[in-house]
Amino acid sequence: DSMITNSRPTRAEATDCANAVLDGADALMLSGETSVGEFAIEAVQTMARIIERTEEGGFNMIRPMRTAPKTKGGAITKAATEVGAIVGAKFLVTFTQSGDSARRMSRLRSPIPILALTPDRGTYNRLALSWGIEPMITPMVSHTDEMVKQADHLLIDSGRAVAGDNVMIVAGSPPGIPGSTNAMRVHRVGDAVGGVAPAYR
Repeated sequence: DSMITNSRPTRAEATDCANAVLDGADALMLSGETSVGEFAIEAVQTMARIIERTEEGGFNMIRPMRTAPKTKGGAITKAATEVGAIVGAKFLVTFTQSGDSARRMSRLRSPIPILALTPDRGTYNRLALSWGIEPMITPMVSHTDEMVKQADHLLIDSGRAVAGDNVMIVAGSPPGIPGSTNAMRVHRVGDAVGGVAPAYR
């Protein structure tokens, strides 16, 4: 709480922040510093700087998860991160009702950004606090081909990817059933809007 009245944190506070990152925390929160503090903006900037520096040089100190997945969804999300690294995927895209598949990917701390597309506002809000995940609200669809087309439009229209980029897609089929993750696909951006995706069935 020292940054309520001071523009710089104590050494202990900076160390606690860095250690939380190394312990695998998804998010760090300020309370008094931003609600009643005299240096609210500086406190946020300082914490962000500590987190970024720790992630840049400290991830090799984090013990990797060595436990094998025990569920179908866990196996698929782990495989997606590994295949994504091999094929140079620009994004890991997961269609999720409950948020479970996105959180499973987040735990693996892949350097590939995660896009979590969900029709559920509550899932969206919860995923916003998970490490490495950018959640987005998308309409519910009835077929996986429509999901892939949604991803193509979103990636291209937002400038996040261009036609020809590889992305990993993880989803449940049929869509809309929480906990039904059963499909993984290496997708070339642009194929769905170009009419190629239905050939993947």
